[in-house]
Amino acid sequence: DVERDVLPMMQRYGLGLTVWSPLASGFLSGKYTRETLGDPENRYSGFDILPFDKERGFALVERMRVIAAAHGASVAQVAIAWLLAKKAVSSVLLGASKPHQLADNLGAADLMLEEGELAALDAATEPAPVYPNWFIDNLVDQQQKAAFGR
Repeated sequence: DVERDVLPMMQRYGLGLTVWSPLASGFLSGKYTRETLGDPENRYSGFDILPFDKERGFALVERMRVIAAAHGASVAQVAIAWLLAKKAVSSVLLGASKPHQLADNLGAADLMLEEGELAALDAATEPAPVYPNWFIDNLVDQQQKAAFGR
């Protein structure tokens, strides 16, 4: 698991991460919507190369649309700039099928997201706790509610 295992190790030893598929095969470009997801002409209508929670992905893209509008940027630029702002990321491998996509992606290098925007994107993509953490968290929460009425 990259978030729980690889990134902490890389940060500890001062290593940089090279990110592959920063736009999740185009999903984070903003070109796919809930309405067009089933379109047989798009790459997400069949087999998922990168399996992920699409509803959570659409919520993230909606959040990125707001940030993009505030900066006069594209959703793809926000996604890439978000990755580039992470201390552990040393480079991002871009993939584009058209020249204008490459030009747009390269524009992310000039986009500086605000701390609040970065924090919001991080919170929206925080991995769910795994066992035993989710069990401990739920147990402690229940005990706190019982003891403190919260």
